Amino acid sequence: MTAIRRPLFRPIFLLLIFAGLFLTACGSRVASTNWPGLSTDGDKLYLANGPVVTAYDAGTQALAWQYPAADDVNPSLQFYSAPSVQDDRVIFGDYGAAGGILSPKVIVKVYALENVDDGAVPPVLWTAEAVAFDKIVAPPLQVGDVVYVGTADNKLVALDANNGDEVWPEPFEAGHSIWGQAAHRGGKLYVTSLDRALHALDIQTGQELWKTEFPGAIASQPVLNEDFVYISEFGSQVHAVDVDNGNIVWSAPAENWVWGAPAYADGALYYADIDGNVFAVDALNGDSRWQARVDGAVQTNPLVVEGIVYVASEGESGDVPAGALTAFDTSNGQQIWRQLTPAPLFTAPVTVDDAVIVALQSESAILSAYDLLTGAPLWNIAPPLEE
Repeated sequence: MTAIRRPLFRPIFLLLIFAGLFLTACGSRVASTNWPGLSTDGDKLYLANGPVVTAYDAGTQALAWQYPAADDVNPSLQFYSAPSVQDDRVIFGDYGAAGGILSPKVIVKVYALENVDDGAVPPVLWTAEAVAFDKIVAPPLQVGDVVYVGTADNKLVALDANNGDEVWPEPFEAGHSIWGQAAHRGGKLYVTSLDRALHALDIQTGQELWKTEFPGAIASQPVLNEDFVYISEFGSQVHAVDVDNGNIVWSAPAENWVWGAPAYADGALYYADIDGNVFAVDALNGDSRWQARVDGAVQTNPLVVEGIVYVASEGESGDVPAGALTAFDTSNGQQIWRQLTPAPLFTAPVTVDDAVIVALQSESAILSAYDLLTGAPLWNIAPPLEE
């Protein structure tokens, strides 16, 4: 049996990131770096990356809009939560700004913009300031006319998506930071937290219906199918939980932390750990189907499209930072293609038409697209020029 090779530098780097985020959650210092937040509605690509949020036409790669306008960019204000798009609204949170000498707290805002097409600065529909006092990492979730926002100061807040007013009598409060987007079905919200628990809430009131605890902290969102809520955690496992009562039905192992959420498709569950191991298990009982490897740690969700699972990773450590995007056959785990990227990948890929797209922080590209079937490079979007 061949010994599994474990990268030495990257897990230590992840631990430092994790510790740094915890430290910033305990004080008023605001971190200035993170990884990009990427989302798509099939027509545009939405990127939260540092001091601006941008939208690009997915077909032409032209800039559709930027917020804030170039003259209003504040380098100390950062955006990293993936924007939520629905009904011509784009909603996202910021990483917070120091409150000043007289205020030890971080001031955090949630923004709702009108989704425009003409390259103009999008009109601000509303902002909400007093809903959080620590960074927003989790992508907001819009359900009808309500948006649910998880915060690093342990709360899930329900806001009217049309005006930003709070909907619940009071926010739900977990035992630690909420980094993953909530999931919903029917009358329930499912919320994970670094408090090592999955919480089921009444979607109308925010009241907790049940809670299930796990060995490790949960940094990613829950994933739903008809019967189960799937959870990944830093206890090096994934779990299938009964959607109705929170009972753990089965657990499947990894070899190290599972930071990103699993991906569910066609009766199988796919997940990866920070040692670069990729796993496929039966979604009904957790039995192993196959195991593979990628270059470097995986810190995000796999993506499954038509029989192929795409895994973004940090790539091998070395003198020149690089990332990797790897495609596997979902039936047997055989590698179909791999593309190296000019910077490590920390953000889940998205797809539009025949392209799989990744966000990265590089001098040469902030978005890169590859052919879904072959991995051939299709296009890059370079960082905006600094004025």
